Amino acid sequence: MVYAVCAAFACMCVFYLIFQRMKRTPGQSKGLHIAVKCAATSMAALVALLGCLQNGIAAHWVLLAGLVVCAIADGVLCVHFMAGGAVFALGHVLYMAAFCLMHRPTWRSVLLLLALMGLATAAFFRFRGRIGRRYPFFYAYATMLSVMVSLAAAQAPLYFAGALLFAFSDGLLGYLLVDRGHVRLDYISLGAYYLGQFLLGLAVLL
Repeated sequence: MVYAVCAAFACMCVFYLIFQRMKRTPGQSKGLHIAVKCAATSMAALVALLGCLQNGIAAHWVLLAGLVVCAIADGVLCVHFMAGGAVFALGHVLYMAAFCLMHRPTWRSVLLLLALMGLATAAFFRFRGRIGRRYPFFYAYATMLSVMVSLAAAQAPLYFAGALLFAFSDGLLGYLLVDRGHVRLDYISLGAYYLGQFLLGLAVLL
């Protein structure tokens, strides 16, 4: 099992690097571009599948479904940004359902939610002029991310770390959408996203 996890992680890293290179190389096939991006996320789903087959509890299968949905969202995002965001939102709902099935939120979850929403609200007020008409959609998405991380705080550390990296990645992506002067942050954003997804899959296995 250890070899399978290491192989999946190595493949994820290779797909990530290939995808980053393809993004910056003109004339690449869009279909191949999407396939490589989705393949990286699929490695996390594969690890979660191994965990589901080994443990088989309902919450793990729901989380696996969330990983699969996010892998699909990766592809949709390359075609239509808003539609991809909507599919990702479904993935977050599945993650939240899985967390609720495992452990109920605690008072620490509530405090964390309030803190995250405070940060999100401050950020949105600062950049609201640049966000424009998509403000309600982005704010609703940030709220969903905050709830997901707060629910993950009541789970095992790997779940919390995975959810936190996912939210951190999306936070950086949101910043890049309003300030394109820091394009190198894209490497960190996407890297944090893939690592977060992998930790969620690994948490299911462990």
